[in-house]
This record gives sequence, C-alpha cells and structure tokens, in this order.
Amino acid sequence: MAPRRQKVQSTRFLWSWGMKRIVFFFCVLSMSFNAWASDIVVAQTEKEKYKYRIELANLILEKTSSEYGHAEVVPYSGMDPSQQRAINLLSANKIDLMYLPPTEERLAGFDSIKIDIHHGMLGFRVFIIRKSDQERFAKIKTIDDLRGFKGGFGSQWGDFKVFGLNHLPVVGTANTHTLLRMLNARRFDYFHRGLHEAWAEVEANKHKFPDLTVDKNIALVYDLPVYFMFNKNNEVLKERFEKGFKIIRADGSFKKLFYANFNDIVEKADIKNRTLIRIKYPTPKGLAPIDTSLWL
Repeated sequence: MAPRRQKVQSTRFLWSWGMKRIVFFFCVLSMSFNAWASDIVVAQTEKEKYKYRIELANLILEKTSSEYGHAEVVPYSGMDPSQQRAINLLSANKIDLMYLPPTEERLAGFDSIKIDIHHGMLGFRVFIIRKSDQERFAKIKTIDDLRGFKGGFGSQWGDFKVFGLNHLPVVGTANTHTLLRMLNARRFDYFHRGLHEAWAEVEANKHKFPDLTVDKNIALVYDLPVYFMFNKNNEVLKERFEKGFKIIRADGSFKKLFYANFNDIVEKADIKNRTLIRIKYPTPKGLAPIDTSLWL
C-alpha cells in the first residue's frame, strides 16, 4: 500500500504545482491586460474649457477597451489646480494625462502625441469684452491699434508670452478664475479666448457679469496646437492613445466628435467676416503644420 499511497501523493503534488503555475500565468496575463484598465486621472476638468478634450480622451479609451480594458477619465480633486500645479502633478506621476499647447520645455519633459486635437481652432482667438466697449473695439484694424488696449491673461499659460513678443500691454494672474471678475472691474480691456471657450464662459457667468460679451469684429491668429501629454514612465498609456487615434481617424469618430462640439461655434464666430490680426508665437520647431481645413 505504501508505494500506491506514495504515487497518489506524488500525483497530488504535481497536480497542485501545475495548477499554481496555471493560476500564476493567468494572473500575469490579467495584470498585463489591465495595465491601463483603470481610470485615467486628470487635473483639467472645468466643463467650459475641457469638455471636448475629456470626451475625446474617453472616446479613445472606449475604442481601445477590447485590448486594454475599460477605463475612463476621472478628476484628481474637486477644483482644478493652476496649470503649473497640474504640470507638476504630471511630472510627479500623480496624474496620468494633460492636454496642453506644446513648448520646448514640455516636449522635453513629457511624452506627447503630436496631433492637434483642435485642428488649429485654438489659435483663432476672440475677445471677451465689456458691452460698453464694443464700439471702441470695432475701430481696431491693426496690431498697432490693439496696442492701445490692455489685455488680461493667465500668467502660467503657455501663450502668455505672446503679449511680450508682440508688445501688447497685459495684466497677468496665476489665479485664472478671477480673470472675468477683473475684466468686469475694468482692470483691463479684453480677455482673449479660443472659439470653444469665449461664448461658453460668457454664458456660464452671465448672471455674475451681465455686462460681458464676445466682441463681434476681430480675432487674433497664431499657431497654437494642443497635444495629449503623458509622464515619460507611462509608455503603455501613450501607446494606447496612439492606437486609439488611428482607430478614430479611420472610422470617422474623431471628425464626428469635433463637429458635434464645434459646428455651432464655427458659425457663431463667423471668422471669414472678422478682421484677422496675425501675431508672433514661439511655436517649437519641427511640429506638423497646422491644418484648419476641417472647419475653416
């Protein structure tokens, strides 16, 4: 009986050892599959500014879920931090994703996908002004005319430097949530915004600042692409977004989402009937040319 018992015990040992190897294999496979099957943390969530960018990120996550698992964008905290604070969080790998205009420093410090998610639209800037100043702004035809007015802008934003480069007077603040209040209080004359931002921000604040409106006559123009950016250690997430972009460009869902968000805004902006003032902007070298053919 002893040899038989020994054989049974040996068989049980082999079976147990084999099962452990199988379980270990599937655990590793599951971990690999779910490497980015968790929510993607961002610190840019304010609806008026970032709705489209979040929807685009979620679209990419949805289109790649069969390979990488389910994930969606979630906020880092209740209120968005300053842009510089958010950049610091990305550097520390405490958030997963940002959507930013490229600078030399950002391109060196982060991985990015060099596809302009706004198709050149963010570089067309219209002015939030006081209603009582509309006639004054209607007389602006050149950049020299504009130099007689003072702008307000976020001092940590990448395109803040356009004011200095183009000799335009400006009041800068790190606390960008106060800019509309400052404009309303006559601290400066205009606050230039992207087409997708200007009307949305005026509408969202119409009860607090009923005297603010969007100027009807002029627009600044400069090259201002926006890229998805990642911590350099998050190679899998960047790879997922690269694959996602290929999918949504091929199946038309990228274009469909863009039109759903901006078609009405393009009509409202009426860019072709505005006085366009092109200004200098320090776009990093080697970027793909801006393509506005989708909407302009």
